[in-house]
Amino acid sequence: MDHEEREMILEIFPGTPPELLPIGEILYYRDEEGRVIIQEKGPPELRLALEPLPGTLGSPQVCEACRRHLSGSALGFFRHPVGGRETHLRYLVLCRDTAACASHAEPDLTFMHLLPPTIDS
Repeated sequence: MDHEEREMILEIFPGTPPELLPIGEILYYRDEEGRVIIQEKGPPELRLALEPLPGTLGSPQVCEACRRHLSGSALGFFRHPVGGRETHLRYLVLCRDTAACASHAEPDLTFMHLLPPTIDS
């Protein structure tokens, strides 16, 4: 499914919620400030910016994007505000190397569970 299908659905049914639209291209990368960006190309375009937290994990964990079990030094804690309020935060454990993580993740579908239905970023 490509963007043209999404555009046609939105043209015919303009109130269609994003979770009912076909999945668009998912981008997963680090920006120049070190944040992890998960973005679904639209329309509508969904974007989530995750702030890295300092330090490393002391024990092995599972990355929530690629779902691999890795050492604590290969992973990091990231957070983002939810519900438009800076005091409500969601924390995630993700690979520090986003390129390696994306190469091990299942195409597109893996990152969809990380994108909330409405994104305020």
